Amino acid sequence: MSMSPPPPPPPSSTPPPPPPGASPSSGAGSAVPGGRPLGSAGMRVLARFLDSLIVGIINLVLIGALLSGDTGSVGGLGADVSAGKLFVIALIGLAVGFVYDPVITKLKGGTPMKLAFGMNVVRADTGGPVEWSHAVIRWGVVAIWAIVPVLSFLVPLVLLIVSLVFIFTKPLRQAVWDLAAKTLVVSVR
Repeated sequence: MSMSPPPPPPPSSTPPPPPPGASPSSGAGSAVPGGRPLGSAGMRVLARFLDSLIVGIINLVLIGALLSGDTGSVGGLGADVSAGKLFVIALIGLAVGFVYDPVITKLKGGTPMKLAFGMNVVRADTGGPVEWSHAVIRWGVVAIWAIVPVLSFLVPLVLLIVSLVFIFTKPLRQAVWDLAAKTLVVSVR
């Protein structure tokens, strides 16, 4: 009587489930809570660029109107520009950005360009709509630096560069603001 090992089990047509805690692959069809695929990295970058361009144009128009009567120099920002005027300009920029990004993201599910490209911002834990806290944190991670002299350009630039790397290399394509707010960008098309 020989004791040979039992034969291997027959091949299965379904792959084994991923280990607990494993994240989805970085492919375009990666499913997230809610079952929708992640938004395309390239389309996210394009949407962010176009959203920023739109916010910049709105700010230029509003700030231009504010400074239109100022004859200090081209654009009204002469050497004698007051700290009060700079503060008002910063507040205008923050207000426009706040309405454009977190308010529209909370109410509609994404910024205008994300929506135009068929993407939504969702909660990372459930895949459901974002709450006010998620929308404000996503925006605030970058926007808060607008009120800090000197750092108002440098910190957002670093956050943008790091986010670009993350969007193209991380499995869930989360930018710094997504990680902070616990959100994902998904495709709805």
